Amino acid sequence: MPERRVKLEYARVDVFTDRPFGGNQLAVFPSGRDVADDTMQQLARELLIAETTFVLPREKDGDHRVRIFTPERELPFAGHPTVGTTWVLTGGQDGTRRLELGVGTIEVTVRNGFVEMQQPLPQFGEIFADVAAVARSLSLDVADIAEAPIQQVSSGLPFYFVRVRGLDAMRRIRVVPGPIKDPLYVFTTETVEPGSTLHARMFAVSLGVAEDPATGGAQGPLAAYCVRYGIVPAGPEVRVRTEQGFEIGRRSILDARLIIGDGKLVSVYAGGRVVPMGGGWFDIP
Repeated sequence: MPERRVKLEYARVDVFTDRPFGGNQLAVFPSGRDVADDTMQQLARELLIAETTFVLPREKDGDHRVRIFTPERELPFAGHPTVGTTWVLTGGQDGTRRLELGVGTIEVTVRNGFVEMQQPLPQFGEIFADVAAVARSLSLDVADIAEAPIQQVSSGLPFYFVRVRGLDAMRRIRVVPGPIKDPLYVFTTETVEPGSTLHARMFAVSLGVAEDPATGGAQGPLAAYCVRYGIVPAGPEVRVRTEQGFEIGRRSILDARLIIGDGKLVSVYAGGRVVPMGGGWFDIP
């Protein structure tokens, strides 16, 4: 008898962009109920894009459970998969979805084509003191590193934030093995577009991503870091717009919003726009 196979359909979207072939690529499998764990990982590796998500029935207080995979491993949280999966589930129409992720349940809202997620409050971790070692790992001079701590900050996935002095330094970055194994998020206040607050690049070799064109999971931590160290001014509501992916030909625009009360961070939001790019299917034994 012929082997019985299951047809698994997926959608492809570009996230954090308002135009095709920008932002960060995502594949969404809207029905992942009967897909085994190892098959999910194999499909993510087969697609070979930054992240792939699988939508499952809810288990707790959300509308859906969502699992996120890079080509190398599963992640508890990542920004552009959360935003892009919600866009696919709503068809880009206004609405709210609560997604059960590895870090807990995240509320995501679609309004007039803009998708915004509430992120866990950022947790500030260790400060890495060896500036010269980090500069070498980016193929930069110590003088290219601006005066701000190289610090780990996380809303579910940890990043080390490194501020550099301008676009010239950003364009000269060539990553080589260094002392920090977690993703390196490098940014400057000099921007290409006048509407942007920051210009950024993110490198996550340990996750199988040489350079990420748009890093949604870093936006809340980035904005909180910039407020803490006076890089952007504090206030009751802080808005930070980051441009990313320019050096690799995938223009991305990411927005973060902080709500601050009585001098404390109350809530964190990050979002952007999504462009549908197509889809396909796999026949799985």
